[in-house]
Formats: sequence, C-alpha cells, structure tokens
Amino acid sequence: MVSRSWLTLSGLLLTLFVLSTLAICLGCGAASTSQGSPTASISPTTSGVNFSKDVQPIFTAKCAICHQGGAAPGGLGLESGSAYKNLVNVKSTESPLQRVAPGAPDKSYLLNKLLGTQGQVGGSGAQMPFGQPPLSQSQINSIQQWISQGAPDD
Repeated sequence: MVSRSWLTLSGLLLTLFVLSTLAICLGCGAASTSQGSPTASISPTTSGVNFSKDVQPIFTAKCAICHQGGAAPGGLGLESGSAYKNLVNVKSTESPLQRVAPGAPDKSYLLNKLLGTQGQVGGSGAQMPFGQPPLSQSQINSIQQWISQGAPDD
C-alpha cells in the first residue's frame, strides 16, 4: 500500500512540476500582436533543439513502434521522413488544437498527449506513449523547446 501511495504522489508531483515548468517557459518571451493575442511566428533558430538530431530520435525510439506507416493510429506516422509533415500545422483528429502549432507549445496537442493532459484541451484517448512509461522530463523539455523555437524542420 505504501508503494502505491508513493507512486501516486510521485506521479502527481511530476505532473505539477511539468505543468509549472511549461507555464514558466510559456510566460517567458511570449510575443504579442497589436490585438494582444500571442503570436506563433517565432523564427527558427540554428541553435537550441534540432528536429532531426534531438526530436526525431525520441519519436523513433518511443513512438514509431505504434505510429508507423499508413495504419498508424490517427494517421499519425512518426517514423523518420514522415513525422514532421504529420505533426506541424496539422489539425489533431482528437482535439480542436493543431498537433504542433509552431511557436505555441500551449496550443500544441502533442505536448498534452505526452503530459497526459489531453482531456483539459478537449482531447481524448490515453497519455502517450500508450502502454509504456511516460517520456522523461528532458525528452518532454526538448520537444517543448523545439515547438517554442517555431518547430523548424532542420
């Protein structure tokens, strides 16, 4: 019983940490348009997180086991050569959000699926990767930073 309580408490603490880190990151450097709404036009950078070197290897190792080819769940193939075009500026099939909204991690359904918060943004289904341990904090941070950088295809 103690171990189950500890797992529940540690999972809750991890979720709170991830959400607070995400909130802090989103609050820093948020640009706005003249209408006062956040802008998604963050220019891609050559430094920071790189899609092909940092993000795609996460998808290959943790996601493409299920999300591969034409029969991938939700039509979302995440194997190398397909992941970018299936994610960036593509509307989610489970949520009103885009899968990845460049420059707007708070409006990117992918992060909600990875954090298990998809229900809070009108989504459905289970936390990803399904039936596996959640991604590490550093993996989630890499994906979040890549989206914040404008989700460049590099």
